[in-house]
Amino acid sequence: MHVLFALCFLLITAVSCQAGEILNEVKARQVLRCGISADSPGLAAKDDRGEWAGMEVDFCKALAAAVLGDSAKVALRPLPLKARFSSLLSKEVDLLARNTSQTIGRESQLGLLFVGPLFITGQTFMVHADGPHDLAGLQQAPICVLRSTTHVHNLEDLALKKGLVLQPLLLDNAEQAWQAFVNRQCGAITEDAILLAAGRLRYAASHQALRIFPELSTRELISLAVLQADPQWFVTIQAILSALLTAEEIGLTAEIIRQPPGSVAQTAEIQIFLKRTDQLAAALGLEPGWAGRVIGAVGHYGEMYERNLGSKGPLKLERGPNRLVRDGGMLFAVPF
Repeated sequence: MHVLFALCFLLITAVSCQAGEILNEVKARQVLRCGISADSPGLAAKDDRGEWAGMEVDFCKALAAAVLGDSAKVALRPLPLKARFSSLLSKEVDLLARNTSQTIGRESQLGLLFVGPLFITGQTFMVHADGPHDLAGLQQAPICVLRSTTHVHNLEDLALKKGLVLQPLLLDNAEQAWQAFVNRQCGAITEDAILLAAGRLRYAASHQALRIFPELSTRELISLAVLQADPQWFVTIQAILSALLTAEEIGLTAEIIRQPPGSVAQTAEIQIFLKRTDQLAAALGLEPGWAGRVIGAVGHYGEMYERNLGSKGPLKLERGPNRLVRDGGMLFAVPF
């Protein structure tokens, strides 16, 4: 209850934004402050060189490239679970890219807007190799779950739908939850599938000894979040995400964008896209060439996904619902 009160207090007392205020502040500061996950391989984690990498990190770099002309002009702020909303509401970060499920309840109660999704996943369960093979086998078994997440409510709903008694063991952070699971204080751990795969890499001594249930009990939109009070900043973020998806639709890769203008690699579709995004630059508060800078910095959406979550990343996850609609997935760009 005290967490909800604190968030409501921040919402009531936060300094209101005028349209375009956050964009102007970022430009004046010459640094984008981006809230990311604290240590989640594939999303935001330090690599072997000590540099941050992941899906969330790449989007922050893409935004910095568009707004500031330099993907390196970003201050990455790893946020604990409890601080993600308060950090955005108190304007400690300009964008919340940290793994967060989009819900109408959060938008209506907290005064934020979700732009996205950055990717789509779903809640499922992980068990030890000698554990049950389906949800029914978890009847009355303690299940590790993070407190104050949508997964707690989803677990309650799932138990009601299936007529099961599922016993949530509420933990305050990911490390506590994983340690409890690895030490067999609970029969399973529930999270979204991507974070379960990331946790298996980080916390489990033997990856082969843990199994993830293939069925998803929910569909989670993991979305970028901004303050409701500045709709222009929302539209700017939306434009960056749409540019990444459109680039994949038309085959505009990082390699192609780095070739000289007028190159034979730039098809008519690519030329139209770059021209149209330049025509909208002033309305978005950006300098011409912004879309090219985005793709040059991180590639198109498919390149981002494969590098961080897919075949070239640590998790080796199939794209599934993160494919474009034309390819049987759920993602599509808002037209320019």
